[in-house]
Amino acid sequence: MLRKACDRSALEEGRHLVVAVERKRYLVVWPTGGEPRAYRALCPHAEVPLVDAPFDGRSITCPQHGWVFDATTGICRAGGEGRLRDCALTIVGDEVMIDVPVKPARPGG
Repeated sequence: MLRKACDRSALEEGRHLVVAVERKRYLVVWPTGGEPRAYRALCPHAEVPLVDAPFDGRSITCPQHGWVFDATTGICRAGGEGRLRDCALTIVGDEVMIDVPVKPARPGG
């Protein structure tokens, strides 16, 4: 389900930001020379939070174990195997929207 992540004005090429949507954190990155992307802010290795992960315009680095992920594909380039969980990102007018999973309501709750 599409949810607002941030305003378009918050995005800058070569930079990233952390957003909270549906009580989960996401990295919104704009790789240098690429298009904005969104990933779940968790390293696939041990589910380490990536909220403080360095981003150099091309790569996202896990601050705990040093795994390095390509910001365009989410694929791990150094440290191990795996990829970041990506979310579709769409810019609608002045809003950046990401497609996040929403759990169905429990019956009777």
